[in-house]
This record gives sequence, C-alpha cells and structure tokens, in this order.
Amino acid sequence: MTLTQTPLPVIATVSRLVTKVTDRISGDRAEFPLLVACVTVEALKVYGIQSNVFFGQAAWIEVMEDMSVLWAGCWGENTHFWVATQFGEVVDLTVSVSHRKKAHQDPHHKPKYSPPLIWSKEVPKFYRYIPEGLAEIELDSERDQRWLATCVKEIIEKAPPLAELEKQSPLELDFPDEPVLAPDRRILDDGAQSFQHFDRALMIQGIPPSPF
Repeated sequence: MTLTQTPLPVIATVSRLVTKVTDRISGDRAEFPLLVACVTVEALKVYGIQSNVFFGQAAWIEVMEDMSVLWAGCWGENTHFWVATQFGEVVDLTVSVSHRKKAHQDPHHKPKYSPPLIWSKEVPKFYRYIPEGLAEIELDSERDQRWLATCVKEIIEKAPPLAELEKQSPLELDFPDEPVLAPDRRILDDGAQSFQHFDRALMIQGIPPSPF
C-alpha cells in the first residue's frame, strides 16, 4: 500500500522520542528549533520516511495569562526551523512549548498556552509558515555537534521496529504529554487539557490579523 501520510504510530513514536531526548540534552528544546528539526529528520529515516529541514518566517497564536491572544514566532530578521515530510506534512515539535521562551518581539509578554505541536498537511489559521528554502545544516560549535550526535544515537537505539509499531492498537499509541495536531485534523490533548483552554480563548477573542 502506498502511503499518503505518516502513519500515526510513527508520529507518536517519533514525536515522543524527539521531544524527550532533545529536552533532556539541550535543557529546553524550545530554544533550539534547528536541533529539534535535524533530529526529527534523522528519526524519520529510521522508518524510511524522507523529510527536509526548512527555514523561514513562522508565527503562531499564544494565549496570555489574562487569556488574551497574540501572535508570537519568528519573522523579519528572525528565522524559524521546521520539517516537511515527503507527504507534504508540516512538522514542528517546538511550537507546543514556545510559551517557555521569550518572544523576540516582546520579551516581557507572559504566555500561558501555545498551540499544539503540528504534524499535518493542513495548517490551521492559528499557525503561519512561510518557507524561504531548505536549511543547510552547519553545526559549527562542538556542543551542537555533540548534542545532535547524542540525540540521534539515542533515538536510533530506542526506536521500535516498524513491524512492532504496526501491531499497536490506537489505544496503545504513546504520544508526548503535549497537545498534538495530527493528520486528518485529529487533536490529541494533554493531561492538563491545554488545547481545550487554548481553543476556548480563541473562540472568545478571535484570531488577530497575521503579522505577515
């Protein structure tokens, strides 16, 4: 059977392993989207899925402590990194924890909720991704090279074989404990129901005009 999208068991496994490993190795993956994207590409290779790291402008809605909403992300002189799969899916495993970092536009804002991590061909209106090209990966520092090698080694060691994943029922899938936007508009919320609160704020406040 010819695949038209990444199988859900692969999404669950790759997103869980990549988020856990990059968080532990870097201290906080929210600050290292290029590392996360590079590790995601290598993890997908384990399952025979081709992907590339893209760079460009990206923005997403964040919900503040007072439940107001605003656009955060990287545009203008700032650049974001994400992955596109051979199926045309946008994969961003850092956007869900963007509330943990300071915004370039307003370092004083205090977000409470970010949108889900995304793995989908369809990109809802509370995200904006404008690719400028394929990222040429040049990890100049010894630290970055070591981090990438360590992450990839651990993921290759821990990634279950595809045949094992294919035997899992939907109830056995182990996603990260973060909101996830999966293919076919499937939303998987976390234990704190973060997406439910995020979505409620958007329904009340609406989506402000995009910054680009």
